[in-house]
Amino acid sequence: MLRKIAIPTSVILLACAGCYPNRAVIDPASFAPLSSSSNWVPPKKFKPMELSDEPPELFSQDDPYSLGELIDIALRNNQQTKITWAQARSAAANYGQSQSQFFPEVNGSFSYSRNRQPSFVFNGSSSAGASGSSPPAAASNPTTTTSLSSIAVQDIYYSFWSPQLSLSYLIYDFGTLRATSEAAREALYNADWTHNDAILSLLQTIMTDFYNYLYQKQLLIADVANVETAQLTLEAAQAGFDTGVRDVSDVLQAKTQLLQNQTTWSAQQQNVETSYTTMLNDMGLPANMKLTTQNLPTALPDKEIIPPADTLIAVAMQNRPDLLAAEANLHSKEKTLRAAKTQFLPQFNYNFDIAKNYYSQGLHDQYNFINTFSVSMPLFQGFFYRNAIKIAEANRLAAEEQVRQTELTMIQQITSYHYNVHVAYDTLQFATAFLAAAEEQYVVALAQYKQGTNTILNVVSAQSSLIDARARQASAIQQWFTSLANLAYATGILSPNHLTPFDDLQEVQIADSKEMNSTNQVINDEEKD
Repeated sequence: MLRKIAIPTSVILLACAGCYPNRAVIDPASFAPLSSSSNWVPPKKFKPMELSDEPPELFSQDDPYSLGELIDIALRNNQQTKITWAQARSAAANYGQSQSQFFPEVNGSFSYSRNRQPSFVFNGSSSAGASGSSPPAAASNPTTTTSLSSIAVQDIYYSFWSPQLSLSYLIYDFGTLRATSEAAREALYNADWTHNDAILSLLQTIMTDFYNYLYQKQLLIADVANVETAQLTLEAAQAGFDTGVRDVSDVLQAKTQLLQNQTTWSAQQQNVETSYTTMLNDMGLPANMKLTTQNLPTALPDKEIIPPADTLIAVAMQNRPDLLAAEANLHSKEKTLRAAKTQFLPQFNYNFDIAKNYYSQGLHDQYNFINTFSVSMPLFQGFFYRNAIKIAEANRLAAEEQVRQTELTMIQQITSYHYNVHVAYDTLQFATAFLAAAEEQYVVALAQYKQGTNTILNVVSAQSSLIDARARQASAIQQWFTSLANLAYATGILSPNHLTPFDDLQEVQIADSKEMNSTNQVINDEEKD
């Protein structure tokens, strides 16, 4: 009796195993906010995600980090490049999956059943032939003279199991499968180039953040020097007032300038911190980390090193990952269009099934098989294939225009950045000369003021020019290096597979990087003095 009950009970449990009903079935609104003015209250079992305790990949050193070392750290920790890398691996697996359809598909199955079937038998000394799966004539025809009391129902239990093997293979489909696989391959190339573009964009971002952070630090150093300069002016005005040769208005004028420069210096500290946290965030590092970087180099370039814009555009056509990704996407859409145009053509398939059936009491057949060769062709599916071709044609057209748009954007960037480099080069020359002249002007104006041959207004004017010159030189240096980084990004020569006719550009950047330590020493000595 227990055996008879266990079988249907297990069936019920298996049927209910996939069910997971909750309150949402009856009251789904209970999982939403109660009203438009109330906050959603999460359930008690809800737990917010904890911050990742995985330490970032860094390498410790005593010297300040250079730009190249910061880029190396960013490449190890940036999330966007990890995302595009995972997407490229997914596209590679998708391309491999499309290749699997060129192989035969082999499936194996096994079925087992336990059955109970009623059988009608005669009571008494009936022959064995009277029993069977069908009731006797007396049971089926009540008009017969056989008494129903002589018929009994007997349950027969038997088992049935059957292993089965099936094979199917697409023989020919007029190129639909091959075009689909080639579309997946081009989509993989698109994902690969997109990953390269993410790396290239990261390099540009880190270089821009790095030079902006150093620029803000340089402005802070200039603000410190401005405070010291204003302090000298105030001391000279105070000395003149103490000796009675200057009016109190000179002291007030100098003190106003000092307080103004101190206010600017205080506010600049926030700009330095903001640029620093932005750089760390783009590197994929927590913003509360402490890294020491090299200062902004102040060495002037010896000569212009940038080739003509047309040459850079020709190089970019071979190196820009976003352009190559757009071209790969166009090729993928073309292959998809080809596959859509062949979907309504016939397909030739081959199928082979083989199985063997086993019954209770050791009974079984020899084996059974089905060998099938079929030709299938869609005749009508509500204009599905016709519209699929239109969709593929529209997607191909959009991809073609995207390539054109990317190419135009690239040309615009190179032309603009190429011009910016020349402007930055001239600006840096003028800003350096302006700073030297402003320093000399202030020294002369202050000396004349101390001798009584000049007014405080001339000193303050010279002091303002010196403040402006320091800020302009820091901005010109940042603009020079940033314009080089932008042009390198627009040309695509920052990518690992770039052509190498412009290694001089990188050599200059490396030379400037080597001069950082000596420049930092000069700046530190000036601060101490």
